[in-house]
Amino acid sequence: MAVYAAVTSLMGTMHLISQSSLDFQESNKECSKSLHEKVGSLLEFLDNSDNELMKDLQKKVKDLANEIEDEVESQVLQIMEKDEHIQTEANERLRKILEQAIEDIDSVNEELRKQRNKNNNSLSGNCSLGGPTSPRSRVSTLENDMVGHSDEQARVRGELIGHSSLLEVISITGMGGIGKSTFAKTMFSDPSVMGFFDVRGWITVSKDYSLRKMLLSLLQDAIGVNEVLDKKPDDELADCLQKCLKGRRYLIVVDDIWSTKAWEDIRQWFPENNNRSRILLTTRIMEVARDASYPKNLFPMRFLDPEESWNLFCQKAISKNDCPTEFESVGKVVVENCKGLPLMISVVAGSLSSKRMLDEWNEVAQSVSSLVNLDDYQRCSGVLALSYNHLPSHLKACFLYFGVFKKASEISIENLIRLWIAEGLFKLWGIGDLEKEACSLLHDLIDRSLIVVCKHSLDGKIKTCRIHDLLHDLCLRESVSESLLYVSNTSISGTNVPQHRRWVSFHQEPVLNFFSLTFPTYCKTRSLHFLAVKPYRTTFELGLDRFKLLRVLDLLGSNLIHLSNVLANLVSLRYLRGDFSGYPLIYKLRNLQFLSFCPVNKLLPIEIHLPDGTWKMSQLRHLHSSSFYLCSPPKISGNKYRVLENLQSVHGLRPVCCTKEMFEGIKKVKKLGICGKSKHFYDAPHA
Repeated sequence: MAVYAAVTSLMGTMHLISQSSLDFQESNKECSKSLHEKVGSLLEFLDNSDNELMKDLQKKVKDLANEIEDEVESQVLQIMEKDEHIQTEANERLRKILEQAIEDIDSVNEELRKQRNKNNNSLSGNCSLGGPTSPRSRVSTLENDMVGHSDEQARVRGELIGHSSLLEVISITGMGGIGKSTFAKTMFSDPSVMGFFDVRGWITVSKDYSLRKMLLSLLQDAIGVNEVLDKKPDDELADCLQKCLKGRRYLIVVDDIWSTKAWEDIRQWFPENNNRSRILLTTRIMEVARDASYPKNLFPMRFLDPEESWNLFCQKAISKNDCPTEFESVGKVVVENCKGLPLMISVVAGSLSSKRMLDEWNEVAQSVSSLVNLDDYQRCSGVLALSYNHLPSHLKACFLYFGVFKKASEISIENLIRLWIAEGLFKLWGIGDLEKEACSLLHDLIDRSLIVVCKHSLDGKIKTCRIHDLLHDLCLRESVSESLLYVSNTSISGTNVPQHRRWVSFHQEPVLNFFSLTFPTYCKTRSLHFLAVKPYRTTFELGLDRFKLLRVLDLLGSNLIHLSNVLANLVSLRYLRGDFSGYPLIYKLRNLQFLSFCPVNKLLPIEIHLPDGTWKMSQLRHLHSSSFYLCSPPKISGNKYRVLENLQSVHGLRPVCCTKEMFEGIKKVKKLGICGKSKHFYDAPHA
């Protein structure tokens, strides 16, 4: 929800001002503390109010919070100037802005209090489930459990490990949300199937697919991580994959393929070994399935029967044994109106799993029943929107942020959490563990069946996730309707970007310079994402000065030439990722939390020498590169060295930098990656 994101972001800004070492007048720091407290009461309202009844007031709160933050941050930029006269005038303007903001927030708080009292309904006599409110305390922790389809599983298993020596393609078909990918995952992880094949690989195709990413994914499954492969062109990667699969019995899952062209593009990768190799394909498009498979290998997914539907609901919402009769009867009405579509059942059950009162269950049941006469797609979209509306306010903004990413993309949990933190999407500043709190929010979304777990790391933690494309559509609809997000899936040339969008994301390679885009002269956008399918080179030398308030600049796959002076002016940046030169002024980004150097051309890696001023970047939490040099920290007194107190992870540090002083300066890190050839480790100084 845009209003929650606006309020938490404003609170974070107020906290930073009150704790800042910049030349703020003491009265401004006190006003910031006061405003922080008053804005905090808005969060209590958002967490406890009825979204529908308070919709107009929520918009008022969102607009006010955004306006205050824009004005405040504009003055903060002036206070960061070296000119003392400019600083003094900006401090005076800031004082007036903060005083007016306190009055406005007081007025809104009073209006909200009256409206909430007016709409308050007594819950006396309402039946309760009792017990804990956390869905994780009672819901199965197994992601993507398959319910039902036991006969279909037996048949497909028989085809996968059958006696035909030919390479066979088995196609699972059906509408979105019917469980094709979950079925494929169940087969992929079946012990008898796992033991039958020498090599197993999985690729997700989707509408906008990248052949290179799919090739690298399959090669990683076949031979493991290999940095040399990442430097090869696509045709050599395809040749490597064919050689890896030649003579071996393999199973490849081709998930979510949308066109016969996509199938033609990838089918040539898979050699005919005459050794009972198999391809398991999932698609919504019957034409694709017929083109890929013989008729006997077509398996349309059916809807769940009533018993299977109820079992899935109980798995996601509440144990059968713990379900009182009153709740069971309401739950069965909900299940009946989901018409056997697994995604609908899972998402509604996930929403109900956090609700303890019978009235809340009845409200959801009535809403689902109102959609019963719509077609399958409309009913599914309506139920997903209903579940979003029933999300707690603090989860809505985090959920909507998934719209920034490309549909069907596999998302790194670590990167997602860092982006959430940089955007200020949740309520925690200066205390506790930011990453831990963000991880808790992610688990809440997973427990509600809104996010799907893809991969786990070796220690059992979630490594990557994705969002179902129907839920991704919901993210886009809701975030666009709230004027929060703008996504471009077309050529950038000539694109008009709507006013006042906080998040802007581009998913295609530009054909012309980025700044042929029509942006306002003074842009209030807080994050820019360039998530090209293929790496590209472009120059961003002009125009970035419009984005004075930018917090996130994600330029993965972009080569930015001579950007040092421009970047140094983006002093609000908290997250920066891309391939750029001119590092000496990076240290001016004193608010930066995440810094990642990602070279576009991995055949020509750049030696990165970070400036001495890096040790002044006190907010830095993560420093990543394929390889970088950094001098030892400066002494601050006696034998004490400057320490980056907030630094959590470092990746790419050269062995020659590994001195005793270096380890003292980064002693708070939890993850450390040292990169270099083996001989460099022998030559490294003894720490």
